[in-house]
Amino acid sequence: MVMISNILYYILPFIILLGILVFVHEFGHFIVARMLGVKVVAFSIGFGKELWSRTDKKGTEWKISAIPLGGYCQFLGDGDASSSTTDKALKKLTKTEKKQAFALQSTWKKIFIVVAGPLFNYLLAVLLFFALFWGYGRVGVLSYVGEVMPNSAAEKAGIQAGDRIVSLNGNPTPDFLTLIKETDMATVDPVAVKIERKGSVKLSAADMSDYLDAGTFGISFAETEINEKSVEQTVAIRVVADSPAHKAGLIDGDILDAVNGVAVTSFDDFTRYITANPEKDYEISYRRQMTYSANLNDSISEEVAGGIKRRMLGVRSSSDYNYAEKLEFANALQAGVKETYDITVMTLRGVWQMLTGRRGGKDIGGIIRIAEMSGDASKQGGLSGFIYFMGLISVNLGLINLFPIPVLDGGNLVIYLIETVIRRELKPEVKDYIFKFGLCVLLAIMVLATWNDISHLISRWFY
Repeated sequence: MVMISNILYYILPFIILLGILVFVHEFGHFIVARMLGVKVVAFSIGFGKELWSRTDKKGTEWKISAIPLGGYCQFLGDGDASSSTTDKALKKLTKTEKKQAFALQSTWKKIFIVVAGPLFNYLLAVLLFFALFWGYGRVGVLSYVGEVMPNSAAEKAGIQAGDRIVSLNGNPTPDFLTLIKETDMATVDPVAVKIERKGSVKLSAADMSDYLDAGTFGISFAETEINEKSVEQTVAIRVVADSPAHKAGLIDGDILDAVNGVAVTSFDDFTRYITANPEKDYEISYRRQMTYSANLNDSISEEVAGGIKRRMLGVRSSSDYNYAEKLEFANALQAGVKETYDITVMTLRGVWQMLTGRRGGKDIGGIIRIAEMSGDASKQGGLSGFIYFMGLISVNLGLINLFPIPVLDGGNLVIYLIETVIRRELKPEVKDYIFKFGLCVLLAIMVLATWNDISHLISRWFY
């Protein structure tokens, strides 16, 4: 039963996910090549031994191969599946075939074909996020602290249950998913954690008897902001020195929530209520923003046997602050584009941290990690969780392929751009050295990723 469960939750989702992502990527290359008159000899999902094949009317062999860890488009004139080309192979082509050979196309055509693969991965991501937001709605948990873990960075800093975490190191954290991402991005201690804390003060008509600004207790309007994520409008205030409001404990920047339980969404709401109820006692609910300094390395995860230190804030969410927002077509499409953009920015921030030495290479994961995470996503998040994870990996696949590493699409793109500037092709031996270097870099990354994957699995299953 355990084996069947693992197949259902880990192996099958992984094969589906990788198969779709590889197909979309290679189909981008394929369809743009055909549109530009380049013949695609073979379109393969996977490498190695051929399991199934079919040749279409235009001479493209569609096939599925035994090792489902990638795929390729082989163009006319290519010496092999890696698209290597020799002058000897090109000379064998007829005059008509030379017009359809990838290696003999203009630089701009090559650029369009190369960029199409990553671009299709981005289009898939937007489509998946759009479908998720339109079909299921945008769901999440607002960044209110439900529980502070013992001995955590949050407890040592002074953060309390009920606080709302507004930002981390100046980066907004409207929901818990964003908070987790920003915590992971924070590589240096201490971090600045901006929170909102609820409070209330009591005032009465008697407090206004000797005060000139009797209608507002010394409270004036500062600014109104709208939080796009939670569609929440807030009213920040200024407080006059020595006024009843100041003596009661209110300060500049406090955010009005309610008066006697009546919600305040604008400063006019506040003044209207006071004017309409001049003889009442008033309980004014507010939120106050404060910034704490936290050392993430101080946190101890007691959920792992023996307790281990790792970088985390040490707070748990609360189901009381779950939100689900149904989006219309246009808004869902806009949200899908924004989600794709946000993931790209977050990924680039992580890569930059690695390049500048602020983050180690232990976060680099490979095929094993993707299989593990796709299984976790389908097991814990169901279909919606799996769709989101597929969108996330699609963005990363598209982005990584645009990195200027020879062998990847981005490396080819750089070569074609150089050839455009110098107005001639690089010598074959120069290209050969470049691609050999790129292959070495890629193999080194793959070895590191595999080592990290295996170490992670050992830690997960045996400790």
